[in-house]
Amino acid sequence: MVKLKVDSSSGVPLYQQVRQAIREQIISGHLKPGDMLPGEVALSEQLGISRLTVHRAMRELVGDGLLVRQRARGTFVAVPRRDKVLVEGPLFSLTEELNRDGLEFSNRILAQEVVAASAEIAGDLRLQRGAPVVRLLSLRTVGSQPFALEEMHYPFDRFPAMATLDLNDRSTYATLEAQYHAHPEQAVDHITAGTATASEARSLSLKPGRPVLRVRRVSYDASGLPVESTVATFLADRYRIVARVSRHSLHAQDTPRPPIG
Repeated sequence: MVKLKVDSSSGVPLYQQVRQAIREQIISGHLKPGDMLPGEVALSEQLGISRLTVHRAMRELVGDGLLVRQRARGTFVAVPRRDKVLVEGPLFSLTEELNRDGLEFSNRILAQEVVAASAEIAGDLRLQRGAPVVRLLSLRTVGSQPFALEEMHYPFDRFPAMATLDLNDRSTYATLEAQYHAHPEQAVDHITAGTATASEARSLSLKPGRPVLRVRRVSYDASGLPVESTVATFLADRYRIVARVSRHSLHAQDTPRPPIG
């Protein structure tokens, strides 16, 4: 049975609370692939909110690939996507990538705060759920056009200055190195297709529902400890992933790597 709660006094939009609550139940395993969710009417009555609010949350979870709708049957937890590891190469932050490409860009911090880690972020950063983390929301523009929206999280106990430093137009990797001698050495990227949420659409000057690419990255230092969890959302028509693969890489030397899952 799905048990959800919302807090109308929290200041967080109700549809976002519903979306996050269902998302965390899927990530934690309380909701498993193939599980059927209650209907929108039942959920709206359970939570005491409008059906429209529940519909918006469910629609965005479908766009995230976490739920699937089946006509005349209902809404179900999606079977997880299969991972295919395509390429290994040098590790660059987005700022470093844009600099290497010689592009004129800017980076504006939209939000900088200390929040409680969700189940997903806690898992990425190997923290207890609810532990304090620094959250940054950054808008990248190339020329005058929005290019990417990045949401980044850092362990607050390890990197407290990330909550107060002026990070506009600065590389977070370079800041971690300069401030804490923390060198991101490896990262695992998960790349998925989706549709823009309402908040993403506002920041990226899109219509809600437009196709986007999301790159979820967890970066690790030389000792294998996670230093940063990032979700970068790109306009699908302004960004593409190119991978060069070789059968010879099957016999490459076996070196320790961070977990793929």
